[in-house]
Amino acid sequence: MSDNTSEYRPRCMHLHCKAMAVYGEAFEMDPDYQAGLTTFWCLRTHKSIGPDDDDANLEMCSNSERSCFQEF
Repeated sequence: MSDNTSEYRPRCMHLHCKAMAVYGEAFEMDPDYQAGLTTFWCLRTHKSIGPDDDDANLEMCSNSERSCFQEF
C-alpha cells in the first residue's frame, strides 16, 4: 500500500469534515474515512454546498478556480 499522505494537495480553508476535527491534516488515515463517502461541509455556509452553490467536497474544494476558494 502506498502512502500519499505527505503529498501536498491544496484545498479551501473552509472545507471541513468530522475526520478533520479528530485527525487534523492526517484525516485520510481515519479508519472511518472513505473517499467519496465522507460528509464534508463548508464552514462559511455550514452546509454541504459552498457560497457559490456548488458541492463542498475534497475534490471540488481543491479547485483554485472556484470563486469562494481560499487556500489552506
